[in-house]
Amino acid sequence: MVLAQLRHQRGRFVATLLAVAVAVAGFSLLLSAARGAQVRATGTVQANFRPLYDILVRPADAGAGQIGFDQVGTGRGGITMQQWHDILALPGVAVAAPLAAVGTFMQPVRLPVDLTGQLRPGAAQQALRVRPTWVTDRGLTSVTDGAIYLWVTGDVLEFQPGEPWEQGRMYEGDEIPEREHIWRIGADGSRTEVCEPLAHQIGVTDPLDPKHRRALSCWSSDPRSTVAQPRRAEVYVAFTVPMAMAAVDPAQEARLNGLDATALTRPAAPGEVPVLASTSPAVDRQVRLRIDRLSDGSAASGAAGARLDNLIGDFEADPGSTVDERTVDVSDVYQQLLADLSAPEQHAPEWGRSPAWVGQYWMPGPAGAARPATGDWGGAADDEVWYNPLPLELTDPQVRALPRVGAEYTGPNSIRPVTLRGVGAFDPGTLDAGPPLATLPASLTGDPALTGADAASRTALGNQALLPGGNIGGPAGARPTLITSLSAMSALRSPPYTPSSTAASAAFAEAPIGTVRVRVTGDVGMDDLSQERVRAVAERIQQATGLRVDLTVGSSVAPADLAVPAGVHGRPALTVDQSWLRTGVATVVVSAIDRKSLLLAGLVLVACVLAVANATGAALRARHTELAVLACLGWPGRRLFGLVLAEALALGLSAGLAGTVIALAAAPALGITLQWTTAAVAVPAALLLSVLAALQPAWRANRTDPVAAVRPAVSPVRRARTPRRIAGLAWTNLLRTPGRTLVGVLSLAIGVAALTFLAVLTIGFRGTVSGTVLGDAVTVQVRGTDYLAAVLTVLLGAAAVADVLYRGIRERAGEFALLGASGWGDHLLVRLAGYEALALGTIGALLGTGISLGLAYALGGALPGPVWLAAAGAAVAGLLVTVAAATVPLRALRRLPTARLLAEA
Repeated sequence: MVLAQLRHQRGRFVATLLAVAVAVAGFSLLLSAARGAQVRATGTVQANFRPLYDILVRPADAGAGQIGFDQVGTGRGGITMQQWHDILALPGVAVAAPLAAVGTFMQPVRLPVDLTGQLRPGAAQQALRVRPTWVTDRGLTSVTDGAIYLWVTGDVLEFQPGEPWEQGRMYEGDEIPEREHIWRIGADGSRTEVCEPLAHQIGVTDPLDPKHRRALSCWSSDPRSTVAQPRRAEVYVAFTVPMAMAAVDPAQEARLNGLDATALTRPAAPGEVPVLASTSPAVDRQVRLRIDRLSDGSAASGAAGARLDNLIGDFEADPGSTVDERTVDVSDVYQQLLADLSAPEQHAPEWGRSPAWVGQYWMPGPAGAARPATGDWGGAADDEVWYNPLPLELTDPQVRALPRVGAEYTGPNSIRPVTLRGVGAFDPGTLDAGPPLATLPASLTGDPALTGADAASRTALGNQALLPGGNIGGPAGARPTLITSLSAMSALRSPPYTPSSTAASAAFAEAPIGTVRVRVTGDVGMDDLSQERVRAVAERIQQATGLRVDLTVGSSVAPADLAVPAGVHGRPALTVDQSWLRTGVATVVVSAIDRKSLLLAGLVLVACVLAVANATGAALRARHTELAVLACLGWPGRRLFGLVLAEALALGLSAGLAGTVIALAAAPALGITLQWTTAAVAVPAALLLSVLAALQPAWRANRTDPVAAVRPAVSPVRRARTPRRIAGLAWTNLLRTPGRTLVGVLSLAIGVAALTFLAVLTIGFRGTVSGTVLGDAVTVQVRGTDYLAAVLTVLLGAAAVADVLYRGIRERAGEFALLGASGWGDHLLVRLAGYEALALGTIGALLGTGISLGLAYALGGALPGPVWLAAAGAAVAGLLVTVAAATVPLRALRRLPTARLLAEA
């Protein structure tokens, strides 16, 4: 009987079989893809779970919550050497690497500017001007410095020493005595003193005022000149490179990240601090040089022997004519800087001082509120603050405090400064920085770059990152480019190197360490035992030292907006992303993935059950007369029940086998690794789905009344009021088959709920991990699989709605024929059925959206604006798909055999 029925209803059987097979195949494929994505996502989390260190120890007064990369790198101490040794001695501690942020040093490079090619041959006297303009912030900031003049003569220049510095005398407030004289020897033997520099007074010059940063040099083309001068006409520009210094313990740092700092352990000469220098500057700074030739009148006035402070007005007012322009980037001078640090004594006679001398340095604080350009620069004779020229970009607004360390220059009897001695170099790119998605603060390899947080800022920066520049009080915190040892750092923490701020001096020498990075012994994974081992070590550290302890395992980088104020030298106001450390991200990510995958798999399963139930119920409704006839012939209810279940089992077995074949064939094309455990349950799953879907129709068959042979398929609606509009008639038709309408609505609601919840969960998932790098990477990996599941559920729901409409049109074909015969045109009949489709789609979309928003609110609390937009988009998408699916039954409406139907009626 079952086989005869299946042969007799081949079209219906094949259609239902295909529906079940596609549903089962889709379930197998999606579940396999979701499991594979979860495995990959979990692998990503596992690979990036353990960062460079497991525990970050900070001073006791350090704040809780998110850890700022900038706050750690600019710390001013707070951990004593004894506390560090106590941490190192604790059981379970494999590495305890201390890090002390020493400060930022202004390291100058003597940049020669050759002007020989710009001289006019044969001119008796001529004058050239070099106007430096410093450019930073990706070209947004440009500030013009004081001019450098070169006076050139064809006469002999004779050098005469001046008075020596008087020993034991302080020159505060007194004019600097002449130390040398330069005489121009005319053709007639006359002697005229020329090229005398500006008069200076110690302590009264603003080192950041361009008019106090001007200079004059003289050069003679006559080889008989006795003035010490180069063979070519040159002037020199002091190109200052700010360099941040950190102090480490060489042994612990080597165990942590592989830094070869053995050179720092060798004995240093008195007054020297050994340093390792980075092979790259990590600074965005360049100088643009405009070279002008001044008029003959200005050149002749120099020949008259006037002082430069008297000439400067004429020189500055002379527009000159531009003869050349050049640009020098920090990368062009950095290698020379490394050479100067390696052999500072070789450059002192040529420059008159060593570029590695440290007069003063600064300790930038963490980024905060914007403030006008401020700074305790100390006394200066020109652009230098005790041997260290200052970048002119320091006149821009700042977001950091800049306390100064060191005494002011007071004359020849000032304490001789400490010299930095380069003993090697380190490449930040070769050091171990930990997993790429779990970088941490307090690192020697941290990227100081800030990226634009909005479209306007990204456009202004040319889609490049904002790097540290000459303004050390700017928003970008510099990574260390100089490394010394904790023991050598003491030379920079003793007189005359004392902070100008009394608040900073309290822990300056007693507690110099800012952070201690701890790595526990053994492997650390995501299991509870590993987490407990790390927690136990952290608890011991806190009990032994009383310091602030943060667990960094399972952490990731999260951006936070930082407002950069508009500069006074051209830079507009910007909003950039600043890196913060969000702890505990990996556990949250894995938990979110598990919940999301389980929920989506469940939604697909429910959609499959509804699709099969709808198809089975529709097939049984079409045979209600046949079953009633069998009941009239004496078939008991149990045989009718068994007949329907047997047909469902045959359908399920066939659909399971077909679904397995479809899944095996489609998996390679979709790029899905089919899980055999999932493919193996396709047949029993299809059987179970078919049986579950057939239980209610089979129970109805068991209770079949012979009178059902003459009962219409649709029930009249018990309403007193007759609908007056097409929309009302459509609503009445839907209420005549409430069970069928409910199945269609629920089927669509499941699909829309899956799509909406996926969009909401994606936004909420990213929010759960605060937009961290690790969270974003995991979200991207599972997004395709999740959306595939959601789209399948929407299509199943739309197919269910289309089936409801199609069955309704077939069962009410006589009614449609009667309406057509009474004058209703095809367009009115299509409107009637279209309103039914629109009502089903609207109710299903709204119900699904409401369910998903309720679940999202229960899981995550308040819903942000983007969540509501995503929900609205998903609802509209579900409605559009439903309307598109309804076109198939609407076309069938136009093909109804009206004449035959009327004859049958």
